[in-house]
Amino acid sequence: MKVLLVSTGSRGDVEPFVALARALKSAGHAPTLAAPARFSDMTEPDHFPFIALDDSLFDLQDKLARHGTFAAVTGAAKAKPALRRFLFDVAELATHPTDVVVYHPKTLAAPLVAQKLQVPAIAVQLIPLYQPTSAFASPLLAPRVPTWLNRASWRLTAAVEAPWRSTLRTIHHDVLGLTTPYVGLAERIATGSVLNAWSPTLLPAPPDWPAPTKPRGFWRLPAQQWDPPHDLVDFLDAGPAPVHVGFGSMLTRDPAALGTAVREGLRRAGTRGVVATGAGAIELDSSDDILVLDQAPHHWLLPRMRATVHHGGIGTVAAALTSGIPQVIKPFLGDQPFWGRLVHERGAGTLLGSDVAGGLADAIHRATALSGHCDILAKKIHHEDGLAAAVAQVEQAVATSGRPNTRPS
Repeated sequence: MKVLLVSTGSRGDVEPFVALARALKSAGHAPTLAAPARFSDMTEPDHFPFIALDDSLFDLQDKLARHGTFAAVTGAAKAKPALRRFLFDVAELATHPTDVVVYHPKTLAAPLVAQKLQVPAIAVQLIPLYQPTSAFASPLLAPRVPTWLNRASWRLTAAVEAPWRSTLRTIHHDVLGLTTPYVGLAERIATGSVLNAWSPTLLPAPPDWPAPTKPRGFWRLPAQQWDPPHDLVDFLDAGPAPVHVGFGSMLTRDPAALGTAVREGLRRAGTRGVVATGAGAIELDSSDDILVLDQAPHHWLLPRMRATVHHGGIGTVAAALTSGIPQVIKPFLGDQPFWGRLVHERGAGTLLGSDVAGGLADAIHRATALSGHCDILAKKIHHEDGLAAAVAQVEQAVATSGRPNTRPS
């Protein structure tokens, strides 16, 4: 079975698709990954085809990020031509024959490609965005709402596509030559096939979701060999397990001030720290009790930590849960407050407010008291096999569509 996987976004948006491609290939199928050109190296160890999509949008984001938070926020107008180029690149995937299209909703135009090729389209949700439920509000809505507004809050998702609907209609009618009425992304996903790529230990399916959309586990890549720098190894060997602090791709108005607050919080907690500067949210110099680095693979670093302090992105949440260490989550934006609340409710960590220097020490102490429960959750997560379930669902979608036999001989 030929499977076209289409993704975009950060590395954390693409890695699960690489993991699924590996699982599909192991099952005897022929995956092809289409993603922004900068991620081409991710498929090299596995030798399956990669289609490079336009990534000028990410070049622009990198450039704006180097000029500070204000430039990054006000650069939306400049992003429109870049995203348009990306969408037209996605539309060209209709020239690549496949039996099924498995796509990230951020790609927007990928289900139109499936419609043109007359093959099944399966959306991959790394976070719940397009399946309304009464059980909880849309993760895009940071403030808490009354439970009777939960289902209504999911209308926010349709607004994500709104700025690009005109371009998508052009692709639908003029580029792909489709004559059916255009159907928006939110409606397609809410009524179509969905793979939910997270652990039910963290977020089980609510009762009003269709049974086939139940999450079965995180989609994880096998740990890759990584040679840590000598200063990191020496620091870890020099004392008790430190606390990891890193806010990934987040940006802040005053990275130096946040760095000072983190240093003070770690010292009040009486713990050593490994601080990852990431995209530049934190500025801090190394010292006897704090080692500062750009980044390190979570699969290597987190199991060696006492706890982790982070922004609440689902990729880091998953890595920490899998590593069995407590989490202190300081949400910045988007769905991060949603995951932070869930981690707290599952007894896997604590939440941190805006007063980092004043609240970090207490949050670390409360989180580390949860270490035993975090070990239990990690063992449960390790027994989940979300990738095997996803492969079976893709095979089923193709089999019921009338495409060729999905089981390799």
